[in-house]
Formats: sequence, structure tokens, C-alpha cells
Amino acid sequence: MPVAGASWPRRDNVVPRPYQRPTSTRVSVEICLESVAGVRAAARAGADRAELCDNLAVGGTTPSVGAVEAAILAAAEQVADRRQAMGPGWPSNPDAAPFGLQVMIRPRGGSFVYDSDERRAMVADVRRIASLADELEDFTRPVPTSAAGRALPPAVEVGFVVGALTRTGEVDRGLVRLLAATAGGAPVTFHKAIDELADLEAAYRSLRGLGVNRVLTSGGRDAAGDALKGAPALARLVELSHQGVGPTVIVAGGVRAANVDQVLAATSADEVHLRCSLPGLSHDVPQETDEEAVRCISSLVHAVKR
Repeated sequence: MPVAGASWPRRDNVVPRPYQRPTSTRVSVEICLESVAGVRAAARAGADRAELCDNLAVGGTTPSVGAVEAAILAAAEQVADRRQAMGPGWPSNPDAAPFGLQVMIRPRGGSFVYDSDERRAMVADVRRIASLADELEDFTRPVPTSAAGRALPPAVEVGFVVGALTRTGEVDRGLVRLLAATAGGAPVTFHKAIDELADLEAAYRSLRGLGVNRVLTSGGRDAAGDALKGAPALARLVELSHQGVGPTVIVAGGVRAANVDQVLAATSADEVHLRCSLPGLSHDVPQETDEEAVRCISSLVHAVKR
């Protein structure tokens, strides 16, 4: 397999059949991090996705376009190595699915109510990053051997993490819909801004039809950022998601290797989200990713089948 990032020939004359993602019943792991090195470590250690942010000290803001490009190529290299190790049958192996790189779109820390300038900046960031992802996909997708062959999956699937509220305490449906539309079909997650709202279930239901694929939550205000405290509310949202009422639920908040079995049993979640920073780091310094911690949690979570 060519090395990700190499100058592969363009495939303008190749019209392969659409790629179909292999079926997998395992629970997914998403790692929140703030560096390209962290993305590389998460991809190498078996995580399914990374949420790339800047400035986690304030809960995460939009990373630079340069950091996003470097992260796409770093993840692609790890996926290419993994696929090569699988041998020629890798396209049918669920472990060869694209690595998800979810990019935080948040212009600043603080509240999730944005003025007109901030809203324009968010739309511009999504537009530029989506364009970059389209450009780089040509260099991270394996080249089909013929026009009759099926499309092979890209190494990296770029998506977006957004969240916006109104001054009256509701989801800012207009801005969220615009951001999702600007993403051009890329997966979109609504982040934990939803936990600030008084009625979690109503907020969750309001995301339907906005182009949001996933919602990240600890279970609302009463959970205080703890998924185990929020387990009853989370289980309710997971039930609704399985009924097709709203987006897939990503459970977050204090998830660790020591309690992930309990979290999954209490919520029936299909996806979990956590930081795996090196121990002993204060919150106001760069958060380096602990690759062994990612490998441990990925192994535990992937053993759970749905």
C-alpha cells in the first residue's frame, strides 16, 4: 500500500462502485486530544476516532488548519500501516475502516451563545476544513486497480464537532443546521453544550433534521459531567437513538478503564468518549496523549458487542 501523503496519481477516469463500510457490532472509542502527536497515538493504539481540539484548558477550541492537515496525514499513515499488516483481504476487515478525525469548531471558550462575527468564523472554519479534507482524500484513499473495481475506503474520515445555544436556553437550530450543511455530508457531532440545557430529552429531539449524526453528553445538568450519575438519562437517549428518534449517543464524562464496563452496562451505549492524557499533567499545560491508556480502553471497549 502506498504511504499516506505520497503524490499518488489522480483518479479522474476511475469510477468505482461506492464503498460499503464493513459491518461491525463493537462499541466505538473516541479520544479527545489537542495535538497531532495525540492523533497519531490514538490511531496507532486502536481508537476508532479522535476529537481534535486546541486549548483543552477551556474545553476545546478550533485547531489551526495546519494542525488539521498534519493530523489527517498522521492518522492516514497509521491506517496505511495497519491495512498493510492485514494483507490483501483488508477491505473486508472492520478494523480497516477509516479513522475518524472529528474537528472541534468553537471560536473561544466560555458560553455557547455566539454573536454574528463568531458565527461567521465558525462557518468559515467548517468550509475551509471540509475543502481541505476533500483535497487530501485523493492522497489518502488507496487507488482502485480498475474502473470496474469497488471503491476502497479513505484512510481518514473527517468530521466536525459543533454546538450552539440560544439566549433563551435552546439549541441554536439555525446555526447548527448551517454548519452541518456547510460540512457537505461529513459526520457532525453536537457536543456537551447540550448538557447545559434544562430539558435534555427535548434538546436531543430538537437535533433531528439538522444534519447531526451524533450527540456527546454526560446525561444533562444533574449528571455534573459524570456518566455514571447520568446513566438513567443516557440510557433513555440511547433507547431513543435506537428507535431512530435522534442522533447516535456518545457517552462521556469520567469514563475510564476502571469503570467502562459499568458505564456500558448502565447505558447500553454504542460509543464512548474520553481523554487519555498522561497522568500528572495540570489542566493548563499541553495535554499529551497516553498511548498505552488508549490501547487499554480500546481493548476493553471493543470486547463489548452490541
